[in-house]
Amino acid sequence: MKKLLKLKMRVKAKRKEGESLTQFLRRFLNRYAKSGLALEIKEKMYRKRKMNERRKYEARMYRLKLMNFIKQKLKEGMPFEKAYELGKRYINYIKYTGKED
Repeated sequence: MKKLLKLKMRVKAKRKEGESLTQFLRRFLNRYAKSGLALEIKEKMYRKRKMNERRKYEARMYRLKLMNFIKQKLKEGMPFEKAYELGKRYINYIKYTGKED
């Protein structure tokens, strides 16, 4: 059996006097959708894995390569958006020298 999820928010609605069941259901579903409870449940259903050392290193290298490439292209006069797109496209071919400007 799955563990019950502990949720921060609760959605409560009472049926008003003279309100039809369909109106009550529609009002409740609107309130439920706006509360964000469904998104919270979905996020908690799936465990997010922590990054291991190799993934941390690769993520850092990706950021550093991209930053240095963009800085270099901005100095050459290229617009930021174009430099960013080029850097993302050719990230595997960019060499990181280890020098910060």
